[in-house]
Amino acid sequence: MKKILLMTGVMALSLVSYTAMAKDNVQDETSIQHYEGVKIANSAEAIDILKSNNAKIAAILKADTASDSDLESIHEISYSLENAIDKMIADKAAEQSKLDAVDEAVQAIHHASENHEEAKTREWFAKLETSVAALEGQEDANAIVPAAGSVEDGVYKLVIKDHKFTPTEIRIPAGEKVKLLVANQDSTPEEFESDDFRREKIIAGNSEATIFVGPLKKGEYKFFGEFNLDTAQGVLIAE
Repeated sequence: MKKILLMTGVMALSLVSYTAMAKDNVQDETSIQHYEGVKIANSAEAIDILKSNNAKIAAILKADTASDSDLESIHEISYSLENAIDKMIADKAAEQSKLDAVDEAVQAIHHASENHEEAKTREWFAKLETSVAALEGQEDANAIVPAAGSVEDGVYKLVIKDHKFTPTEIRIPAGEKVKLLVANQDSTPEEFESDDFRREKIIAGNSEATIFVGPLKKGEYKFFGEFNLDTAQGVLIAE
């Protein structure tokens, strides 16, 4: 009888331990969330955020190698970088080509650091430093910008509505860099992401963002909305 009671007690304890471990695993999974980045009031503040956070990343990458923890810290910083360049673009605070260069580098760093790709993170950070330096003295609302509503050659329009992409298929020329102008017409944010062409950007509700793509070799490249994976799916076809 004592042996039976002892075995029953051991089984009960094991069940409790297993339940606790399972609960911890669920908590770990649900605790994973996106960072928000700092709030930015104006373009002057935005350029300061770009420069100060570039300094933080430079300090992290000063070592010969970067750990996964280091790259995760850079990923967190990238959200503030994204907020800063988004504010400058919204305010038309500098020449569009210079803003685009910063935006492209931030998008690439965001994706590379999240996936712990050290070499790509370093490669794009070097480009980010150069492009941010080019903004020095440009944080002026009177800077030259394209006319409102104008669309440059090589811009492809993509709409998010009801958590779906329209169109779901876009054909682009292979071997050329193009821009995707993504308009989120939903009231909730969506994260445009592609592991195939290595881009990632959160697009607030009722707002637009430019995603820089390529040059790509001939082939199909999937993209998706991370917040609505069941419905937000699309593909670029480079031909």
